[in-house]
Amino acid sequence: MKGERLPSTDTIVRYVKPSMVQEDGNPDGSEFRLRSNGSDDTGLSVNWLEIFGNAKPDQLANVRKVSRLRRKPTGRFAEMNVGTVLQTIGHELHNALIVHDPLPATEEWDADPSHSEFVGLPPQDSDQALLVGDLIAQCVVAMHPAVTEGEH
Repeated sequence: MKGERLPSTDTIVRYVKPSMVQEDGNPDGSEFRLRSNGSDDTGLSVNWLEIFGNAKPDQLANVRKVSRLRRKPTGRFAEMNVGTVLQTIGHELHNALIVHDPLPATEEWDADPSHSEFVGLPPQDSDQALLVGDLIAQCVVAMHPAVTEGEH
């Protein structure tokens, strides 16, 4: 339900644009900071995988299907455990939460029941934001293709 905290045992993914995927394949921590010029000005958009059941390939396929982002073939979805991320940044941020924020269908888009937001993050250019972004990046357990073969 909208606004509810995601279970700590569950999994989220965040799209990482190609320029933010480092040579070692890991995401740059700046990909996990708020942005003042777009949709990530109050919270970071993520997708909650378990809303689509428990089979990882199906979960990722559904996220790709409902994603409203312009995904590039070399972009990636960074996978993280909700509880691990919140515990890791908990020493720096006591009010950070990951909450369900499903997007309704529009004329242009299908509904996105997996959309969620990482809220309570520090201002984008603060020293704390730099640290927290790097801490979140360290919680990534896998990187998945954001676009599969045959997808446009």
